[in-house]
Amino acid sequence: MSDQRCYHRRMRSDQELLEAWRSGDREAGGALVDRHFAAISRFFRNKVTSEEDATELVGQTFLACTASKERYRGAASVRQFFFAIAHNVLRNYIRARYKRKSERLDFDVVCVQQLDPASPSSIVMHQREARSFVQSLREIPVDDQVVLELKYFEGLSGREIAELLSIPEGTVRGRLARGKERLRRRVAEHLNDMSQEAGGEVSPGKLDEWAREVREQHGW
Repeated sequence: MSDQRCYHRRMRSDQELLEAWRSGDREAGGALVDRHFAAISRFFRNKVTSEEDATELVGQTFLACTASKERYRGAASVRQFFFAIAHNVLRNYIRARYKRKSERLDFDVVCVQQLDPASPSSIVMHQREARSFVQSLREIPVDDQVVLELKYFEGLSGREIAELLSIPEGTVRGRLARGKERLRRRVAEHLNDMSQEAGGEVSPGKLDEWAREVREQHGW
């Protein structure tokens, strides 16, 4: 492929690539998947413990995108389209693994740590604070974890998260506030458990700092 053609392909918008894909241009579909692959992979990375499961869920997401592309009507961005499907894939995965099948699963209560107490092998942090931060995200309710990771790792605003998940912005603001408080408490408990000395107060600023460390160390 010539440099000029590569440049043209990179410059095409998500919408243009999707329309070309729907018209039978498989190369456009591949370019669209490549563009969003890293973000969708990050979405699953701290919510499952097995790299194989994470890879499988990413694959399921893009297969579902392929199957659903004809039903996309453009009311949402292509990124919203991909993340909405990823969110559904995650929920289905959690439902399938939840041990108490007879109970109604409430994502406002259940956390991924309940499904598997192990930590993701692909996320290795050297600083104890960052390790505690990543682990604590797994120990808060899934709904809170999702919005916090979109904020911390994707750098999205409350409005952008609301658009991505197709939920009211007020709901996102509530989950962010509640989730930060739960996360702050869990990190403090982890740090206190790691040391005989008190871990000290965990401020929102420290959470932001540790999130930056995770992004930088893992190329997020």
